[in-house]
Amino acid sequence: MKKSILIVLLVALLAVAVGVSGCLGGDDNTPDNNSTNGSTNGTDNSSNGSNTNGSNTNGTDNSSNGTNTNGTNNSSNVTPELAFNNSSVIVSSLPSGYELLAVRNVTADNENIDGINDALNGFSGYYSVNSTNVYLSAFQTKNDSAAKGYVQAMIDANKAKYPESSNVTTITIHDHDATLITTPTTAGGSTIERYTLAWANGDKLVVVNGPATLDEIKTIAEASDL
Repeated sequence: MKKSILIVLLVALLAVAVGVSGCLGGDDNTPDNNSTNGSTNGTDNSSNGSNTNGSNTNGTDNSSNGTNTNGTNNSSNVTPELAFNNSSVIVSSLPSGYELLAVRNVTADNENIDGINDALNGFSGYYSVNSTNVYLSAFQTKNDSAAKGYVQAMIDANKAKYPESSNVTTITIHDHDATLITTPTTAGGSTIERYTLAWANGDKLVVVNGPATLDEIKTIAEASDL
């Protein structure tokens, strides 16, 4: 009987001890869980505030897009400065029947000269004879070679425009060669010929033309000092 009572008491004591131990264990675990959650939620999310979006990717210096391609310096096309004055196209001793009407500053690209597209500076003397006109023009080029190159450009343009009827010959003016370009044109329903004389005088390109006869054009060319 006494043994039974002792056993019951021991079981009761064990139960109480287990209960107390459970309470103590619960108290210890609660703060730990809270501190864990607190540290997790309170993690320093500085990575989300990193300067990734604020980096200078969108502000990249696209200086390559500012390359001066459109502003390339085409120095080869720069118009040479005039090294002569308008007296070059003024014939001091005019042949009989000729009259000087005007002397004008001109650029070659505005003088309707086939093959010449550059704005070469120059002068043009406007002469009248027998109710028609002759134009004596001189243009500044970079050098002797360039002047000869423009004469060749005129020849090439005529041959390209009239591949089967191009008429280019060489005549003598002032003891030097000059290129004579004969061009067919239509006037009043009939075909007539227009004449252009061209030669290089040092670094000057000389052109004599107009709606005149070949003799009238040659006369002014020979009377000039060019």
